[in-house]
Amino acid sequence: METLIYHIENGGSTWQERTVDVSSPIKIMNIKINIPKEYALLCYIIVKDSNGKFRMFREIGYGPRTLIIGNDGMHTTAGGTAGDIPIGRWKFIICAFREYVMQRLGKNSFNVKVTISDDISSVKEPVGEQDWVGNKEFDIDKNYSDESRWYKGDFHTHTRLSDGKETTRSAMKKAEQMGMDFYIPTEHNVLHTGWPEAKVMVVPGVEITTSLGHFNIFGCLGMPGRLTHILKHDGEDRISQEVEYTIREADEKEWLWSINHPFLHIWKWTYFDLKLKNLRLMEIINDPTYEYAKKANEDAISFIDFLWQQGFRVFGLGGSDSHNLIDERYEGADEPSVPGDPATLVYMDGMTPSKLLKAVSKGHVIVARYITMEVYFLFENKKYLPGDRIEITGDSEFENDIVASVTIKINEETYGKNIIPELYLIENGVKREVVLEKRDERTYMADVVTNWHTIDWEWKRFEVLSKDYGFLGYVNPIFHGRKKSKLKTFGEAVQLWRGQ
Repeated sequence: METLIYHIENGGSTWQERTVDVSSPIKIMNIKINIPKEYALLCYIIVKDSNGKFRMFREIGYGPRTLIIGNDGMHTTAGGTAGDIPIGRWKFIICAFREYVMQRLGKNSFNVKVTISDDISSVKEPVGEQDWVGNKEFDIDKNYSDESRWYKGDFHTHTRLSDGKETTRSAMKKAEQMGMDFYIPTEHNVLHTGWPEAKVMVVPGVEITTSLGHFNIFGCLGMPGRLTHILKHDGEDRISQEVEYTIREADEKEWLWSINHPFLHIWKWTYFDLKLKNLRLMEIINDPTYEYAKKANEDAISFIDFLWQQGFRVFGLGGSDSHNLIDERYEGADEPSVPGDPATLVYMDGMTPSKLLKAVSKGHVIVARYITMEVYFLFENKKYLPGDRIEITGDSEFENDIVASVTIKINEETYGKNIIPELYLIENGVKREVVLEKRDERTYMADVVTNWHTIDWEWKRFEVLSKDYGFLGYVNPIFHGRKKSKLKTFGEAVQLWRGQ
């Protein structure tokens, strides 16, 4: 048994390493953490074995204080990598989460005590039956459904691996209750190494969390190469280089990435040097129950429309950013923050992780709250989806109609709200209301006829609102043509958008 002490204070070292020699074979590694409860969200624990392999990587947070590294996912705590315990020098790192240190520590300081042994102990929150990094790797082509339809899921969620309050198993129960088909866990600067067996399709993700803003990566089948550097150096001048490197790595490995809550309070996006030509996805609705969300989400939709008007093809996503338990409420909220609020609907011809990523990259996406939607477009006898480019080759095609079929169904659970949807068509930034026909108590439909008007850049999208409750739905645009913009960076775009 060996005990290590780490001292955390504002302005002190955010990355503290200690070593322990494992001198003889052991079957499990038992890591006990003693930290003041009020500061548990401020620290990550990172363990590397004598071969340099990450064996535990998690935020201490609301999780268990006894962490186990065992021989499989059911005998290893979430965040751990199961397997043999090699003899040699191991590293035990406590990393202070700079964002929370700045917000919560003030002039206080505290100690973290870590005790390492081979004591046998039960595993309270195991990795789960699915092993993503050990003996089996994540199966990106695993088939969950053969149906061609709109699938419901969430692209921004948290569990107790970072600063969420739900276990992975509890999160899956909640996701099933919400009728979700897929779920992407996006913990702050840490990845799950596996997952419990579930009916819901789970795809690996991570929320890269920095002082310049947050962005999600979807479908990452390994740890981003600069993740520990981001934890070490956040707040320093070099953090912009680490963000840029990570974005380039995601593109090279064909991982998808999306800016999160770009205008939300202290978490807004301030990496202004981001090149707009590299931006493909942006979260436009983030946790609508949060007190600062309404204005931030409205700004995100306004900004993404501005980008489309400038000729940039950026698709909108939703994310619940759910951290809380079902019975908790944010200040001023009359309903819980739960996975699937908002829902992100993705059209797929059969559901696999790889098909999900491909469909999202094409913009076959609707973001919805209190409702589900189906939207299709028909042009010259060919069916199109939101996000599709619909090209025209000659002036004669301006006379041909684009017919959009829109179906809106009110959810059964609306927390006592009487939802009456209003449908709008936005064409090149100009909004007009479209009449909806009520088919039954919960279903509304519309067939909308429109046309292209120019051979140059044009885009059209739908939006659903409620007079009483605001946002209900965002449908990604169809478009045609091309437009060259003089804007190069995110910062230039924000400056022009704010000044218009």
